[in-house]
Amino acid sequence: MRIVVPGGSGQIGRCLRRHFEAAGHEVIVLSRTPKDKSEIEWDGRTIGDWIAALDNADVVINLAGRSVNCRY
Repeated sequence: MRIVVPGGSGQIGRCLRRHFEAAGHEVIVLSRTPKDKSEIEWDGRTIGDWIAALDNADVVINLAGRSVNCRY
């Protein structure tokens, strides 16, 4: 299965990535600050190379958004 995780470079995303890759799935992380070749740069606003990662994706798990650890 091909799984795309926008905002997946944080703690939850790393846990999900390890879990799904150990199960044999392809995981693609979209990140504002990619740390390695398996992460693709995106800003969530403009269309770029990251749009190709969504082609034929079986699952998209959106972890992008406001941090849980912040003041409201």
